[in-house]
Amino acid sequence: MGKGKLWMIGMGAALTLAACSDEEADVPVPEETEPETVASPEPRAQQFMELWQAGEYETLYDEFLTERAKEAFGEETFIDWQVELEEQLSLSEREIDWQLGEEPWLKNEPADVPLTISMDSVIGEIEFDKTLSFVYEETEEAEAGEWFAEWDPSFILPNLSEGDNVSVQISDTARGEIVDRNGSVIAGNTDAYEIGVVPENFDRDDYTERLAGLLDLSVEDIDAELEKPWVEPHHYVPLGTVGPDREKLNRLFAIPGTKRTKVTMRHYPYGKSMAHLTGYIAPITAEQLEERSGQGYGQGDIVGCEGLEEIFETELRGKRGGKVLIEKTAQNETITAVDNSSAAGETVELTIDADLQQEVYEEMGGEPGTAAAVDPYTGETHVLVSSPAYDPNDFIPGIKETRFRQLTNDPDQPFFNRAAASYQPSYLMQPITAAVAMKQGTLDPAEGIEIDGETWQKYASWNDFRITRPNPGVANPIDFEKALIHSDSIYFAIQATNMPDDSFLEGLTEFGFGTAFDYPVPLAASQISESGTFGSEGQLASSASGQSQVRVNVLHTALMYGTFLADGEMKKPILIRDAAEENLKQDLLNPEQSEMVRAALVQAGEEDGHGLAGKTAVIKTDDGDMGWFAGYDPNVGNLSAAVMMEDEEDAAAIAGALFSDD
Repeated sequence: MGKGKLWMIGMGAALTLAACSDEEADVPVPEETEPETVASPEPRAQQFMELWQAGEYETLYDEFLTERAKEAFGEETFIDWQVELEEQLSLSEREIDWQLGEEPWLKNEPADVPLTISMDSVIGEIEFDKTLSFVYEETEEAEAGEWFAEWDPSFILPNLSEGDNVSVQISDTARGEIVDRNGSVIAGNTDAYEIGVVPENFDRDDYTERLAGLLDLSVEDIDAELEKPWVEPHHYVPLGTVGPDREKLNRLFAIPGTKRTKVTMRHYPYGKSMAHLTGYIAPITAEQLEERSGQGYGQGDIVGCEGLEEIFETELRGKRGGKVLIEKTAQNETITAVDNSSAAGETVELTIDADLQQEVYEEMGGEPGTAAAVDPYTGETHVLVSSPAYDPNDFIPGIKETRFRQLTNDPDQPFFNRAAASYQPSYLMQPITAAVAMKQGTLDPAEGIEIDGETWQKYASWNDFRITRPNPGVANPIDFEKALIHSDSIYFAIQATNMPDDSFLEGLTEFGFGTAFDYPVPLAASQISESGTFGSEGQLASSASGQSQVRVNVLHTALMYGTFLADGEMKKPILIRDAAEENLKQDLLNPEQSEMVRAALVQAGEEDGHGLAGKTAVIKTDDGDMGWFAGYDPNVGNLSAAVMMEDEEDAAAIAGALFSDD
């Protein structure tokens, strides 16, 4: 073939290629399809979170899970297992912090929602992060499509899979102690022994009665425990707990078939004398479980009841910890899903002098009454006692029903905290009335007035109402000191009615009447009257000597008398050692006026024959003679005290124990 032909063939091939290229260039390129967007998943996510927090698992399963999730796990896993684990781990107070990404929301792409899940449990707070995907699906019920959640068991607990077994190891912590101002333990922990028997080794006929006596149980109590359905001959059956009583323990261990397990037990060394302050601990009730929902309590836990054990429950309890273990059946291994550290309870340090309080309680001899002693310069409470009382040790590990009924039915009401109540003060009110009148400038302590007769009324309009004084034979003129020594009700009624307008009412308010103190233990506020005002001038006149509707709390009474020592300052009452000192009232009296009251109180004490500076009063009641004392030791002056005995006249004798060691 010649060169010309080759060229022609080449030219033909080139033309053919060019034609093909032109054809391809003319073929239209299909446009890219825009992704289909759909409505935001936020409303569905919001509903899901709310139902999840509320535990509405059936609704979530029926209306919010993807078909794939339903097929993979089913109702048994999604509903029943979640409920079982909540009960097993005491899961509660679930909080879900979640956020959604930004638009657009595409039909064929999941919407990922980052979550932080937190909840309380038997081992404290559990918190973990997850991402929950919502998938857009079209269903028969929602033809337009809707968002559904892709759920799996790891949303219950971290790393949880279907078929796993969950267990928990609880790390209990030592309950914090309550100590007095000197570091003496008034509520603490001690070694004890749980005592039980193995039925096949225990001769019930020979030893049940002896064992019952040592454990403070009845024979019927022991029989009931040994005959429970779960008991087998080789099983250990716990029956009771015994504290550090070596003699009793030796006698128990001498009984064949008994076994012991060392445990820690709450102990109240000062027993009854501190009972109304400490309270006690006891197994949590169903009602308390509900009240403390979300705080990590479970069935069988111990909780503070009454007094400081209840008030400082959070601090004393400490932080419980532990582990949630997951046995991974598929991998044949056990992993730790949650590991929470524990922390021991705090020590609560009081201003109370426990030895002094016990001495005063014993001086009361179990008779109904109450006493308080405070440092007038700091407000610290050294004594706050109520008699009679129960022994908080009776509640450890659990009070017997017969003993509880006995205490409840006791006419002296050992459960009643008299230190928290208020009572008519009678003549104890007179120095307070005088202090208000001195500050008002209407009472001159040195000025005497003429008072004749046993009764008095300011106006005839008082009709039959008159003020009666107990010692009408005292020679005139009657000045402040003479009136205080002899409890002259007429003198103080005159002083109260001489004050202008509402001055007496305002002065008593300055002294703390009507004020509920910010104090850890709730105390009844002292009152001027039930309405907080004087309904008539006759009521005002009788209130000057603590009659009518005047009521005082024993701690407040000690504080008021403390103002005479502290030259007119009243400190806020303090019970917790590290609480800040604070002036509750100032300038109630000036130093000169305070000295005049102190001198009169010394004379009143000498007249009464007890050697203390203060006032006594005896109030006739249907149940007997109520005795009061309020004052201090003039030789020391470091404590101001008040004592009330419901049916014992000589309250000053009880007060003597408050100052005997100071």
